[in-house]
Amino acid sequence: MSALTPKNALRWLAIIAGVSLVVGAAGAGFLYALEWISHTFNDHRWLLFTLPVLGLLMVWVYQVPAKASAGGVKALIAQIKAPTAPLPASMAPAIVGTTLLSHLGGASVGREGTALQMGGALAGQFTRWFSFNEAEHRTLLLCGVSAGFAAVFGTPITAAIFALEFVRLRSWAIIPCLATAFLADLVGRSLLHVRHANYRLPLPAEFSFSGLGDALAVGLACGLLARLYLYLHRRNSAAKSLPNIYGRILFGGILFVFLVQFGRLYEFTGLGLNVINESFVEPIAPAVFALKFLLTFLCVSYGFRGGEVTPLFFVGATLGSAAASVLSLPLSICAALGFVGVFAGAGAVPLACAVMACELFGWSIGGYALVACAISWLVAGRKGLYDEA
Repeated sequence: MSALTPKNALRWLAIIAGVSLVVGAAGAGFLYALEWISHTFNDHRWLLFTLPVLGLLMVWVYQVPAKASAGGVKALIAQIKAPTAPLPASMAPAIVGTTLLSHLGGASVGREGTALQMGGALAGQFTRWFSFNEAEHRTLLLCGVSAGFAAVFGTPITAAIFALEFVRLRSWAIIPCLATAFLADLVGRSLLHVRHANYRLPLPAEFSFSGLGDALAVGLACGLLARLYLYLHRRNSAAKSLPNIYGRILFGGILFVFLVQFGRLYEFTGLGLNVINESFVEPIAPAVFALKFLLTFLCVSYGFRGGEVTPLFFVGATLGSAAASVLSLPLSICAALGFVGVFAGAGAVPLACAVMACELFGWSIGGYALVACAISWLVAGRKGLYDEA
């Protein structure tokens, strides 16, 4: 960073405000569009049969008009670690558009990949109007990632921590990242009236040693599931067996349609927010998390865009809900710990996920969440999805 002079401080205040406004508004627009797309799919289930064709369209987007943006999160991480040039201007609209196409066809994908790329790419465009050294450029991208995550998930503290944790950086950029995340969240909530899911637990999580043991058990289960997901992800069997990207996504789309239609698995399509909500109030059958795990891995590995975080929240929450029958902690707390636990291991972001639990469910769950997320991370192998991006 440059010397903190009054002029430079004012410059960065303007940049943070600009990034927050642009990314916060884009995040709100994306959430409104995603909500409409999800309702459209639920009202017209025949759209499931369009998924293979929509998949071909996604591949075409990244092969022709947005070819420079095909690197996705991998390219974003590379730019944060060694900033050289602005991220492609096509990255934000390409990932938003293809994520919406995925959900229009019911694919079991998430929105975190969209949040990260959208925020980083939009912030990166500020290098076209301002001059930055390498450290400032990195901070700018981290602020964009924080703003994107906060705008889409409504958890600004988590967003700032995640921005540094997922690229394995220790930096004073946490301060501008926090400022940008809070402002982007404010833009979405107050100016554009975005509503995020309310997961507040009905009762505070009372800390006890027996509860600590249960949190450890949930963390262990989440870590084993995350480890399996990472193992399958690293094998990348879809890419090896079908090297042609058009043929791969077409086959994956047809397979997904077959499984959902003949298995009557419509509740496992898309984000699955309704099932997540149910997991906090009633026990969920163990088969539920396994089916969502399978369908999510299928969609992501065959090339459908959007990310995997919200489906992994689904997997974790339903896992915790199912496990509550043999644990002493209340069902809602077990589901909450599972919600953050699987992604803590799969993404190797235990601190961000522990803080997310506090922001979403209340700060009283912090001790349990920290244990569950740390255990999941250790069991999963300490290197996650972003270490291979």
